[in-house]
Amino acid sequence: MMNIKSGCIEGFEQFSQFASLKEFNTHMEMWLLEHKHDFSKGELVGLKRLVRFAAKIPGVCNAKIGTMLKAIHKEYNNNGISRSTFKRMIIKAKDLGIITVFETERNNGSQSSNLYVFNSFPVSEPRKEETMNHPKETINLLKTEKD
Repeated sequence: MMNIKSGCIEGFEQFSQFASLKEFNTHMEMWLLEHKHDFSKGELVGLKRLVRFAAKIPGVCNAKIGTMLKAIHKEYNNNGISRSTFKRMIIKAKDLGIITVFETERNNGSQSSNLYVFNSFPVSEPRKEETMNHPKETINLLKTEKD
């Protein structure tokens, strides 16, 4: 595993898989349409907050869990989610392929905040039109042949 040094979010632009915030939001909508039911209500609150923190560079977030939880608690008038709920959401999102998590380290080698990279939604290619090999003439089974 490569060692990623912690730093300001601008240093992680190369991890983004999206050309714009609009494209990132579109892919997130597709992920949620497919997997919303896999998350509890609290986990969805955490995921949506993580998405909002990943807006400066579309699909990339390096905020600390504590920072995101603080924002959630503020938004919901001190009725936020627990750290363990947030971590459960991260594990589910990783397992479903929604995000990839990279550990970052400080200059002294100790672990810093994680780097959360959202993956693009896998869009399957449209099926190619298949032409069936139909015979040009049909045989009429009801018609009797006379010798």
